[in-house]
Amino acid sequence: MVILCLTTGVLFAPALTGLAVSSNPSNPLDQACNQGTASSSPVCQQAQTQGTTNPVSGPGGVINKAANIIALVAGIGAVIMILIGGFFYVTSAGNAENAAKAKARILSAFIGLVVVALAWTIVRLITDKVIR
Repeated sequence: MVILCLTTGVLFAPALTGLAVSSNPSNPLDQACNQGTASSSPVCQQAQTQGTTNPVSGPGGVINKAANIIALVAGIGAVIMILIGGFFYVTSAGNAENAAKAKARILSAFIGLVVVALAWTIVRLITDKVIR
């Protein structure tokens, strides 16, 4: 499970950020609406108030939604692994080898959780600040 957390955070986050190739989305009506009397038409007014959010990399885009889902699943997996590691630590009954394995499982789950949190933060930073 820790491997799943690590691969989810490390492999998918950079791959998802690579999907957004358009860093400057443009509105096709900009040129037509900026010339002459067309700027007062209802279509031009709607286009100007609508904004230019990219459906792939915008604030509510596919990349952010996918990053949120992946981070949620990986976070739940990490919490489950921490609970399982705690259970094995409590039931190790003084056996040093089993206690060490349980500690390693808990530590790996925390590291996976940190990696997922950092990957999610990087994806959000890139899509919110850089790609706009």
